[in-house]
Amino acid sequence: MTVQAYVFVTTTNPGPRAACQAIRKIPGVVRADALFGGPAVVAIVEGRDLARMDIVIDAIVELPMVTDTETHVVRPIADA
Repeated sequence: MTVQAYVFVTTTNPGPRAACQAIRKIPGVVRADALFGGPAVVAIVEGRDLARMDIVIDAIVELPMVTDTETHVVRPIADA
């Protein structure tokens, strides 16, 4: 089962564009988009399990323009 999370990323200024482009290159990132307002970027990441997903998040955190992240693991809810 694949695990996904939304990762909200705060960056240096300027930095959102560069962060978004760098995050998109990380394996395990499904999508990354710049946002108006804070935080600057949101990424959807996934892994086979929490440990694999954590590796993806660690790669985001290590980018030089990233100053903070907040991660929310997706809780799938089946349709009724």
